[in-house]
Amino acid sequence: MSELPGGWLPPRAPSAPPRPPEPEGPVFVRPSGQEPTNGLAVAALVCSIASLALLTLSLGLSFFFSLPLGLPGWVCAARARRDAPSGRPKAALVLSVVAVSLSVLAAVVWVILLAAGFSVEELQRSLEEELERQRRAS
Repeated sequence: MSELPGGWLPPRAPSAPPRPPEPEGPVFVRPSGQEPTNGLAVAALVCSIASLALLTLSLGLSFFFSLPLGLPGWVCAARARRDAPSGRPKAALVLSVVAVSLSVLAAVVWVILLAAGFSVEELQRSLEEELERQRRAS
């Protein structure tokens, strides 16, 4: 490199360290100390929580939707527990068993109530009357 007048040299780029070779496929980095996510356990949790939410919000009338949601949750939780017996699969198994049990119980109760002559419209009307009574009282 030649010197400019006055003995000044132009700046030089810093030497970069050699680059590592590019990986052939995608690289997934997991933070150290974390357990890998179990997809079956997550699916079981989602199914069982959705099943319980449907049962709760519909007062058990959606048992024909919540039961088919709870059963795959139970199967996924059982398989996930076989793969990794940690906390999440155990919680998913408990929630799915509870969801299936409550769905079956709700189905039995509603079938008995409907066979005894109880109507859903009567329940709705009585709930609306109770809500109106509470509004007037407050």
